[in-house]
Amino acid sequence: MKAKRMILMPIAIGMVSAVLILASSEANFSIPLGNGSYIGIGELFTTLSAALGGPLASIVILFMGYSIHSILHPEFFPDLTTVYIFLGDGVAHLWAMLVVAIFYYKFLSPRMRKTGVFLIGWFLLVGAYYYLALLPLSVVFLNLIDPGQGATYTVFAKNFIPEFLGTAILTTLVWFASPVRFRRPQWTDSKQALDGKTQNKQESR
Repeated sequence: MKAKRMILMPIAIGMVSAVLILASSEANFSIPLGNGSYIGIGELFTTLSAALGGPLASIVILFMGYSIHSILHPEFFPDLTTVYIFLGDGVAHLWAMLVVAIFYYKFLSPRMRKTGVFLIGWFLLVGAYYYLALLPLSVVFLNLIDPGQGATYTVFAKNFIPEFLGTAILTTLVWFASPVRFRRPQWTDSKQALDGKTQNKQESR
C-alpha cells in the first residue's frame, strides 16, 4: 500500500503541475516583477513538484508538458534545429529538477521542522537549480545545436536574475505558509525526514 502511494502520489503531482503549467502558458499568464521583467508559472511548479514528487513527478511533468505543447503548437518547430533546442531545453530542465529532488530529500527534508534553516536552504537550492544545473546545461546544448547564437553563461546568468529571485521568493513563501507535514517528500518512505530526530541527534553530538 505504501509502495503504491509512493508511485501514485508523484504521478498525480506531476500531472496536476503539468496541466497547470500548460494552462497558464496557453493563457499567457505570468507574474510581473517590474521594469519589464516577469516570471512564468512553470518554474514555480517545476521546483516545488520536484521537491515533493521527486524524479517520477519530474519526468511526468516534462513528458506531458513538452509533448502536449509540441502537439498544440507545431508552428514553433519549423526545422530540426528548433526541435533539437526544444529537446535540449527539456533535458536541461529534467537535470535541474533531479538536482532539486535529490538535494531536497537528502538535505532539506530532514530539517523541515527547523523552519529558518529549511527556508534558507530552499532559497539556496533554487539558486542551484538555476545557476548550477539549468543554465550551464542550457548554454552547452545551445552552443552544440546552434553555435551561431553565441550563447554565453554570463549573459544567461545576468538575464535570469529577476526570474531566479522571483521564483525563490515566491516558492519560499509557499513553504513558509505550509505546515511541516506538507513539506514531506511524497516519493520516499520519509518518516525519518518528517521527524528529523535521528539526524538532529547525530549533529548535536
